[in-house]
Amino acid sequence: MRSLPLKSPLQIRVDLAFAMHSALCEKFQTDIPLIEVLPSRNLSFGDLACSSAMPLAGKLKRSPREIASVMADSISSQFAQVEKVSVDGPGFLNITLSGEYLAEFTVATAHGGTGQFIPADGSGKTALVEFVSSNPTGPLTVGHCRQAVLGDAVSRLLEAVGWSVQREYYFNDAGKQMDKLAESLAARYLNNSGVSMEIPEGGYQGEYIKEWAEDLRNDKGDSLQWPEQKALFREYAGNRAFVLISEDLKLLGITFDRYFAESELIPDAVETAIDLLKEKDLIYGDPDDKRKLWLKLSEMGRPDDRVIKREDGSYTYRMPDIAYHLDKFKRNYDLMVDIFGSDHIDTCKDVETVLGVLLGKEKVSSRLQIILHQFVTLVRGGEKVKMSTRAGNFVTLRDLVDEVGSADVVRYLFLTRRAEAHMDFDLEVAGAENDENPVFYVQYAFARIAGILRKVSHPDDLQVSDPDRLLSVLNSERERNLMRLLETIPLRVSAAATALEPHRIPDLLAEVARAFHGFYQHHRVIDPDNDEVTAVRFTLCMAVRSTLSDLLTILGVRSPEKM
Repeated sequence: MRSLPLKSPLQIRVDLAFAMHSALCEKFQTDIPLIEVLPSRNLSFGDLACSSAMPLAGKLKRSPREIASVMADSISSQFAQVEKVSVDGPGFLNITLSGEYLAEFTVATAHGGTGQFIPADGSGKTALVEFVSSNPTGPLTVGHCRQAVLGDAVSRLLEAVGWSVQREYYFNDAGKQMDKLAESLAARYLNNSGVSMEIPEGGYQGEYIKEWAEDLRNDKGDSLQWPEQKALFREYAGNRAFVLISEDLKLLGITFDRYFAESELIPDAVETAIDLLKEKDLIYGDPDDKRKLWLKLSEMGRPDDRVIKREDGSYTYRMPDIAYHLDKFKRNYDLMVDIFGSDHIDTCKDVETVLGVLLGKEKVSSRLQIILHQFVTLVRGGEKVKMSTRAGNFVTLRDLVDEVGSADVVRYLFLTRRAEAHMDFDLEVAGAENDENPVFYVQYAFARIAGILRKVSHPDDLQVSDPDRLLSVLNSERERNLMRLLETIPLRVSAAATALEPHRIPDLLAEVARAFHGFYQHHRVIDPDNDEVTAVRFTLCMAVRSTLSDLLTILGVRSPEKM
């Protein structure tokens, strides 16, 4: 066996592309675009593919097959990691990785996990991920739950590729909704004290408001008045909501590095932002009331101008949002990710447009990424569950975790759909302990391997370190395909991080679990009559175990030893 320097999947692909590029430049004495080596769409042809010969045909004035042949010759004998290269069809290049390389990769993964091979694209860089950012007016709903899980998974995915990530929650604690919350609390408080007061139109009527009102009455007695002590009601309600939201998030294992309050921006930071816009002649007063200010969004390419300051001096939500993002840019992160519900699409576009005018479009587009997620329909027994935060007949994040019985299941299922796709969260599927439940299927694969571990007296001694031994045993199609799949994982994680798409990780987990279950059903791992077979297949199992654990960690989901 040739001795292979262990290279990462990325390095191998880069080396192959560079070798083919250099060969073409030398052969045809001209510069050409970079060569791209991609995963094969059909593994029956090979592990990797390259179609660069066809678009190069016009520039090089040669047939695609001639060009592909030059490329194939440049790598067929140069790389021990390559077993076979073929030119197929009009000029496709198909590359099969060698069993030697796959064996080395499998051994390394078994001993050190897949994380060592994930490209550290974010190394030395900082990212700020803002998510949830719900008004502090009550417990988090199922819709907030999806955003919380999505935001934390995006953060973990960025961390997996080397970013230093800060998680931030922006509390809208200075808007009119907080006034309605305070008035709703006051109405419940006074009603409990025998004083008649109506809950305001559009106010909050959940059971939690009744609980807060009774606690406030027990603490302060019956002496409080409305509106004389509006500030006290407002502060009390905001504090209770903050504690409630924080505790709800902890049920999912989610914590934040900073809770940024909107009130920190008012009035100074907001007025500074308004002054910047005035300097660019992008603000005008209302003809009927000069205290009311409008933002000239239509001059910036947006459909409509928007009010940013009301007659009473309060701000509409766009203006504090602009000030908040200016503050983010001052903190000089390399990447800022905003995660919002799809109902924020107009606000996001308005804020992004204004930032582009104030800071420069290129700076904003290169550093600010916005993810808009669709909402969730909760399904129970085939029927949709209606939710309304103010009316009080809603299902909270806490309700969902309690009913499903597992934060792991909640987190995993919310990440099985891309953010921009609507989601039906089926409570029956979430509660199932069978293959219909995607997280059960994946965790069961891990638990199966843990069961194998428990049958071995000294597992560390059993793991194989010499790839030659794997090659002598792992020769079935299922075994080879499992190794081929594991080798693709690091780059697919990197691609998911670049795209900010954590839903790709459950797809990877499902593939690995499916391949492992197929292998396990057709091959005996522990063979009492053959120690060599046992050691080699045990090592393959350990590589799968490490890969499953690393991917589940990115999702914030446990890897259970028993199920």
